[in-house]
Amino acid sequence: MANLTRLEKEILAEHFVDEEEFINAKKRVEGGEPLAYVIGEWYFYGLTFKLNKYCLIPRPDTEHTVEKAIGMIPKNGRFADLCTGSGCIAISIIKNRPDLTGEGYDISEGAITAAKENALLNGTDVKFFVADIMKTKPKEKIYDAVISNPPYVKSDVIPKLETGRYEPTVALDGGKDGMDFYRGILKHYSGALKENGIFIFEIGYDQGKSIKQLAEQNGFFCTVTKDYGGNDRVALLERKN
Repeated sequence: MANLTRLEKEILAEHFVDEEEFINAKKRVEGGEPLAYVIGEWYFYGLTFKLNKYCLIPRPDTEHTVEKAIGMIPKNGRFADLCTGSGCIAISIIKNRPDLTGEGYDISEGAITAAKENALLNGTDVKFFVADIMKTKPKEKIYDAVISNPPYVKSDVIPKLETGRYEPTVALDGGKDGMDFYRGILKHYSGALKENGIFIFEIGYDQGKSIKQLAEQNGFFCTVTKDYGGNDRVALLERKN
């Protein structure tokens, strides 16, 4: 049973004024349940996002994906956020680039419910839809950018994750090598990009080489940037001329 930090206790106290509720919440966190799920929300890119059991907890490293998108998508552009979860990426982008149009897709109805709530909570007009992006194939070249923080954990690693028993497996499992969704997205969405359209992916710390190889096979240049810990984290794919 883990001891709570002072900050964790303060956050719990803010959300659970009733003493009995506070004690029960404290026990849940001490038992290993992530604080974000206990309080039902978390903080990302200066915003607050409601969470439920169908959403991954937003993490600071994903902010690099948002920063890349904010800097790369052209003025008045349109983007898709695939495997959107809580909607934190799409909403954070639009909040900082209100000239853009964005929409998010996820296979989980529960996640989309949270994403829609978060769009209202944060005052953004992002549209969210339930869709299996591994089967969807847009017929028009409509996006300046396709962004995704997809499931990219190798299947056999998930049981070893600290929060693996609480976070939804469907949002973590990237297949045997962790690359299933990148292959699927490139297959189904390359044709949805405009002439100068780009892909922006969050990747695992050990997937830089693999994403570059996959990009090359699909006719894209790939540059990888690192996260706060110095690990490969964001892949930018641009078409070869």
